[in-house]
Parts: sequence; C-alpha cells; structure tokens
Amino acid sequence: MEDELDRARRLAKTFELSHEDVQRCSKAFIGELRLGLKQRTPSMCQIPTFVTRVAGGQEKGVALGVDLGGTNLRVCSVALHGDTTSTVLQWQLPVPPSIMVCDKAEPLFAFIANGVHDFLKTYHQSHLDATTHDANIPYISLGFTFSFPAYQTALKSGVLLRWTKGFSIPEALGQDVCALLQDRLDALQLPVKVTALVNDAVGTIMARAYQLPPLHIRPTVGAIFGTGTNGAYLQALDEVTKPIEGHVKGSSQSMFMSTEWGSFDNKLTVLPVTIYDAELDKSSVNPGDQMFEKRVSGMFLGELLRLAVLDLCQNDTGQGFNGFPIMETTLTKRWSADSSILSLAEADNSIGLLELRHRISHTFEIPEEHVTPTDAQAVKLIAQGIGIRAARLAGMAVGSVIVQGGLLDKGDSRVDVAVDGSLIEHYPGFETHMRGALKAIDKISDVGERHISIGHTKHGSSVGAAVIALMASGGSQI
Repeated sequence: MEDELDRARRLAKTFELSHEDVQRCSKAFIGELRLGLKQRTPSMCQIPTFVTRVAGGQEKGVALGVDLGGTNLRVCSVALHGDTTSTVLQWQLPVPPSIMVCDKAEPLFAFIANGVHDFLKTYHQSHLDATTHDANIPYISLGFTFSFPAYQTALKSGVLLRWTKGFSIPEALGQDVCALLQDRLDALQLPVKVTALVNDAVGTIMARAYQLPPLHIRPTVGAIFGTGTNGAYLQALDEVTKPIEGHVKGSSQSMFMSTEWGSFDNKLTVLPVTIYDAELDKSSVNPGDQMFEKRVSGMFLGELLRLAVLDLCQNDTGQGFNGFPIMETTLTKRWSADSSILSLAEADNSIGLLELRHRISHTFEIPEEHVTPTDAQAVKLIAQGIGIRAARLAGMAVGSVIVQGGLLDKGDSRVDVAVDGSLIEHYPGFETHMRGALKAIDKISDVGERHISIGHTKHGSSVGAAVIALMASGGSQI
C-alpha cells in the first residue's frame, strides 16, 4: 500500500520539467517573441521601452523612484555619487486589497501620490518648504516602475493593456498611467514630475548597470522573479517590423524590449499542466491569462502547494495530519499559503524539520503536535517539485531571450543578467536550477551557460527607476 511519502513523491513528480520539456518550451517561447516583434499580440507583447542605453556608473544627481510591483508600493530617493555608489532612502507600503480590485482608478493612484507625499515629508521636508516659497526651485524627477503591461509610446507615457497579479481596475484600462499618477501628484501640489515610465525588469538592468565597475560588461537582460515575473532584453531594432508609436533617437540601433512573458503560452500548447495548475487558474481573478506567471511567480506557488498538500492528505474520512480534521484547517481555504513556505521547506534540512513543522502548523492552522516529521518531509518533497519547476521555467525564459537577442552570437561574447525578486533572493538554489535549464537550450548548452553571469540587484526596479528618471531629466536636484 502506498504510504504518505510515496504518494508525496508521486505528486512531486507531476511537476518535473525534463530537458526535453525545456527545449520544447524554449522553441515556442522564441516563436512568441518573434511574433511580438512583428505585431501587437495579446500574449508576449514585446513592448518598446524607449531605453536604448544603460548607466555607466558616472551619473550624478538625485531623483525619486516609485515601484508598484504587486502587493507592495516602494518609494525611494536615490542620490547617485558618480562613482557607482549611491545613497538610497526608501520605504515600503502594503497596497490595500480594496484598491487592487475596484471599479475606479483614482483610489490606487491617489494612494501612490499620498505615499510620495508622506515620503517627501519624512525625508525631504526642506525641499517641500523651499518650493512653497520659491517657484523657481526645480521639480524632482520621478521614475515610475509600473509592473503591469503598459504599451509605451514615449519614455514617460504608457497605456495600460491589462492587469495582472490579482489587480482588476477596469477604469484604468486604456489610460496613460503616467498621466493618472501626475494628476494625483498635482492635486497634492507636489514639486514632482514623472519623467520616465519604467518596466520593472529594465529598472533592475539600470540599477545593476550603475553599480557595476566601469570595465565590467553591462547587463543586456533583466528579469523579475517575485510576486510576478517579467523579462526585458536588448533587441536589435532592424528586427522590429511592427510600428513603434513614438520617437526613437536616430542613432539608436537597439532598444530594450519588455517581453511581458507572464502571458507566454496562454493556450497551453507546451507549458506543463497538472490538476493543481488547472484548479489554481480556475479560481484566479484572470482565468486563462498569465499562464506562465501562474507557474513561476511567488503569488501563485503557495497556492499550488496548498492544493497539492490538500490532495495528499484527503481520505475517505476527511482527515489528515495524524487524524486532524481537514475541514478545521485552512488547507481548504484558497490562497491561505504564500511562497515563503516553499523557501523555508527547501532551506530546512534539520533533523525532524522542526522549523518547517512549525510553519505548516501556523500556515494551515493545524495543532503542532499533529504535524509529524513525516508530514513535514511530504510537504518538503512537494514544495521542491513546485519550486524546481518554477526555477527551470525561469531559466528557460532567460535563455530564450538571450537566444532571440543573439546576445551570445559574437565569438567569446558574454551576457550579464540582472535579476530581482523574492524567489531569486530567498529560494535556496533557484539560480542553480535556472542554470540547469539554460544548459538544456540547444543554442546555449554547457559552453554558453558558462558565459552568462547572473547578478541579484535588491530593490533594483525602484532604484533603477530613479536612475532612468535622472538620466532622462538631466538631474533635478533635491
């Protein structure tokens, strides 16, 4: 008879992503990237960012960065010292769920503007006081990292295409998100001008580019693996045959493109599908959309684990975990687990898995004495299956944009990848599993993988937004 650990291994195996699976996904991924260069598509949009160069590390000045990445809003001010170093002041605010899903756009953008106002009052009150008495004091440049698909027509203008990560605000669709934010900033009479709309992945590229020594190769790929996921890469403009609705500097031969890869393979032609993936999608706010994101990003991995663990412990009497009634736990409550439990499960290698047992008890409201070492080991096996699949899919995406951009095609060329997000930061071995997938891609293999450096840039999207804003404006001083 199959015991608990045997069944857990079987469930975990359903999440395996073989080398052949990676190759098949990569081929389709590159196909969607190329389609996005020819026409506006509903999947991988290939959005022009109007960013054609990266920081060199010598830039000077001060600007603000605002990062609406998902469940949190970050506001920061960044002082660049011109020597790859900077001084960063920042804080983070949770976004109230009531403004993430509502009919009107005003509550969300008012929340962001109020966050900027409170940040300035806390850290830059003197500048607020000065602008009150002297209209000639320069405005502060602000880079707005808006981590949702917005089609850019200029560096500081972008029309919202769709919401992701659990947001749903119908009124904002089709509107310029920079104008929506500027309107709320002006309503508060703040001396702030939005000078750049920044994709989160491009912001991470820019932050890393500024921080690297001048002789180090500059990053040409950026990726976010956190609450959501997205990637950007440097694309030769002569391969972009769809119209770019805005002015591109005449001398520019390449531009960073935002792939919006969270919606890769929404028709599920190559992505892996388990019964848990199908159930998660059905209960999400956007069924049938963001299928890649629902297998890779932190917002969804905890729910996949909950569904699989619920399946593991269900039996004819509706009991699990040493006989404790399932219906009295939050195992039956949707979205009751977040992705941090997967990171902890991977990290806990102690005898008896005491820390993981405590987290299982706390997360699913199961008395700790009912969570046995065997239960914890079963959860760990399933969590590993989900986490490793996410990392391999992440590596597949990074490798695919490297291939599409031809970034390894020139002799002994090297590629630097800037990454940020909770998974890359906290999940043990995430990069290692990504690299395993890179090696599986034919045009990269073991040889090419050794020429790819991956650098974590913490809070890179918000810091990068300030760097881009400063470069765009010429350096407004606080």
